[in-house]
Amino acid sequence: MSNKFNTNALTEYSKSYARRIAADFYQQHSTISGQQILSLTPISQINLFVVSALSDKWQADAEKFRSPYFDFSHMEVQEALQHFMNVVSQHISVRREHLEPLLADAVRRTIIMIFDPRAYFDDLLRSQPEFTLTASAIKQINRYTKINQFVPAYLAQRMNGKPFIYVNQALTYLDEALTQRGHELEHYDKFVALFSEKVPMDVAALLRSHVPDGFPAAPARSFFDAATESALPPAPMVPPDAVPADVEPATAPQPDPTPAPVAVDESSSGGSMFLGDVSGPEPVAPTAYPSQLPTGALSEPSSTDIGLSGRTESPAEQAPSLNQTLRETAVAEPVTVAETFNRAPIESVARSISLNQKFRFINQLFNGNTNAYNQAIEEIDSLDNYGQALDLISYRYASQYLWDMSSDEVSELVEILKRRFA
Repeated sequence: MSNKFNTNALTEYSKSYARRIAADFYQQHSTISGQQILSLTPISQINLFVVSALSDKWQADAEKFRSPYFDFSHMEVQEALQHFMNVVSQHISVRREHLEPLLADAVRRTIIMIFDPRAYFDDLLRSQPEFTLTASAIKQINRYTKINQFVPAYLAQRMNGKPFIYVNQALTYLDEALTQRGHELEHYDKFVALFSEKVPMDVAALLRSHVPDGFPAAPARSFFDAATESALPPAPMVPPDAVPADVEPATAPQPDPTPAPVAVDESSSGGSMFLGDVSGPEPVAPTAYPSQLPTGALSEPSSTDIGLSGRTESPAEQAPSLNQTLRETAVAEPVTVAETFNRAPIESVARSISLNQKFRFINQLFNGNTNAYNQAIEEIDSLDNYGQALDLISYRYASQYLWDMSSDEVSELVEILKRRFA
């Protein structure tokens, strides 16, 4: 359900509009037919939603005809049943007390579709059985969608003849449609006028906030590309003569007189070393006192060493960092017996999950639904390889139950899948 609406206002307006339409029609009629429903309101989407609801109810009623004592898969039975359903559907006859609730729901759905199409189609897709969108389902959605019909048409096109896709893939296609073709969304102004012909519609009371006119266009470039290009380049080294006159540069401690250092060719050392009389920036005086060390712990490098190497070794070059040490230690550590056991292949996912893991998986990954957990594990065990198992949990269960993919439970389940299909 969209959070864009004041729920009470939306419900009340839908009932008021349905009550007004029903009152006007049933003043002169006792029942309404299918053809009359198609022209019941000036907004054809409402009429189609009512017909769609009747169709769903008729399909559900037809399922009740099936019996375990008869072969309903027989060709003659199927043909006769289909003929019967077609004939009955041509004689729709609905009384007011049965039509008005259907009409109110159709009005509510139409308002959501107009003012918040993303939320409408999102809810519609997420409500699909088995969290899959089938070809027949998208055909029905396309048939009964009048407003913003390009959305289900785009989904059908992206399915590209597949018998079904997982809902999370359909949601991705939905985002594509609204981002690329958001300018084609029908504006709500004309529908407000049509609604107001029967019952005045107060948009400010109906909505929590203003409805945008469309969806923003897709960005032409990645944020990360722009972020790296907009970063300021490092500041160049500034020679001493560029320092303002009113700023006194810091003075470095003067070393004891030593022989002149050996000249170093810049081409071989990679640049000016700023030694001797060579121009370069003055060193900055330290801003914090160094920790005291025993006398003799440090010694000044000789000028000969500096001249030969061209620079002094930094602390990072003198000793490996803590990360390097830990990394080397981790590589050198032998694999324990427990780790070897945990990495060994397994024959069944169900039998390899401990009792504690099972309770955690049910509660954290399947919202406490034991049947859903058992069905998922059974389906995983029936697969042929790790790729199929990973696709199943990623495209169906992770989206259906809104998994936190960084959680311990998901990581443990993935490790079990790796061992199962190793």
